[in-house]
Amino acid sequence: MPFSKTFAGLTVLGVIPIILGAILGIPFYMFIIYNLLLIVFLIVDINITPGVDTLEVERECDQKLSMGSENIIKIKIRNKGDRVLDIEARDEVPSFMTIMDGSVRIKSVPHYENAGTYTVIPQKRGEYTFGNIYLRYRGTLKLCMKYGKFDTIGKYKVYPNLKDLKRYSFASLKKSLLLHGNKKMKAYGIGTEFESLREYTEGDDYRKVNWMATARSSKLIVNTYEPERNQQVYILLDSSRVMNSEIDYIKKLDYAINSAFLLAEIAGKKGDNIGLLVFDKEVKRFVKSGKGMAHFSNIAENLYNVEENFVTADYDNALFHLSKYQRRRSLLCIFTDLFNSHEALALVKALKTTGKNHIPLVITIKDMRVYDMANIEIKQSSDIYDKCAAQKEIEEREKVQRIFSSAGISSIDIPPDKLSMEVVNKYLTMKSMMQL
Repeated sequence: MPFSKTFAGLTVLGVIPIILGAILGIPFYMFIIYNLLLIVFLIVDINITPGVDTLEVERECDQKLSMGSENIIKIKIRNKGDRVLDIEARDEVPSFMTIMDGSVRIKSVPHYENAGTYTVIPQKRGEYTFGNIYLRYRGTLKLCMKYGKFDTIGKYKVYPNLKDLKRYSFASLKKSLLLHGNKKMKAYGIGTEFESLREYTEGDDYRKVNWMATARSSKLIVNTYEPERNQQVYILLDSSRVMNSEIDYIKKLDYAINSAFLLAEIAGKKGDNIGLLVFDKEVKRFVKSGKGMAHFSNIAENLYNVEENFVTADYDNALFHLSKYQRRRSLLCIFTDLFNSHEALALVKALKTTGKNHIPLVITIKDMRVYDMANIEIKQSSDIYDKCAAQKEIEEREKVQRIFSSAGISSIDIPPDKLSMEVVNKYLTMKSMMQL
C-alpha cells in the first residue's frame, strides 16, 4: 500500500471533524475538506520523499560461511538523495539457514553509505543462493510508504565450522602436545629433526649432549629434536549410511568433516603432506597428498559439499584406490562408524591386506545419549527395553574397540564435542612417538 499507518490513523481520526461538523450542521463539508487535506498532504509527501532510484544497495559477507555458527551479513545502503530515510531492509535468505533479526533497520544519511547487519546460522553444507534485498521506508511527512526491490542475487558456500578452525589452531600448533583436555606436555628429545638447544636436566639422554655448545657455555647443553616433517597424512572420510545418524540435530558426517578440516590445517602447519579420499560404495573424491595454502583450499573445496547416502561402505575398494596412487607409508585417519563387530572385522581385514603398507587410525563418533539411557532408573516397562537396547549397543561398541586393539590398529571412539581436539592430539602423539 502507498500510505503508512500514520495516514491510516489520521483517516480514522476523521470522525472527529465529522462530529464537529454535525454539531455545526455541516458534516458533509467537514468530511470532504478533511479528506482532501489528507490526500493533498499524501501527494506532497510522495513527491518530496526520495524514490528508491536514489538508493544503491549491496550485500557484504564472507564468501565462505561456517555451518552451525553465527555468520554476520551486512546490508549497505548509499543514499544519493537529499533527505534522511529510516529504512527497513529484508534479505532473501536460502532454506537451511536460520535467520536471527531478519529485518534490518538502517538510518540512511544523504550522500553517505550506512549499513546494518543480521545473522544467519547455516544448517547444512553446500552452495546456496541469496536472493533480492527488499526495502521499505516512510515518507518525509510519515504519510506515504515507498518500496524497493534490488537485485543482489549471489552464491555463497557453506563450509564446516571454519570459526572452530581459527579458535583451535593457534593453541594446537604450539610445540606442545595437547593431551588430556587442555593439559600440555612438552616432549623434549622426541623426534629426529634438530629443533633447538637447551640446558641439560636430570633424565636427559647423554647421547644428545652438544659438546661444542657445552664447552662454550661451561654447562651441559643438549640438543632437542622435533618430529620429522614432510610425512604423509591421508584423511579417509566415510560418507555411507553409517554417517547418517544425528547427534543434537547434526549428522555424524558433519562432525567428521569439521574434524577433518582442523586436522588438515594442523598437519599442514606441522609441515606434513595432506591427502583426502571420500568414499562409500565407490570413491567419490580423491586429492593426492600435498601442502601449502593452495592445496588446503583444494581439500576444502572437496569437503564442503560432501553428501551422505544410504549405501554400504566398501573399505577394500577405497584402500585399493589409495594404494594405486600412494605407495609411500602414510597415516590413514579413517572417519567412519561401525554398527557391529562384523563391520569392524571387515575393516581390519581390508587394512591388513589392501592397506598393509600404511598406519591406520580409525576414528568413530559415539552418542553419549546411549550411555545416559543405559544408566536410567527404570520407572516403567518401556524403560527396561530402552535400557537393555542401550547396554547392548555399548557392549557392541566396546567389542569393536577390542577388535581394533587386538589387531594392533589405533582407534578412538569420541563424543562429538571432543572429537576435533582428540583427533589432533592423537595425530600429534603418533607423530611425536615416530609412529608415522
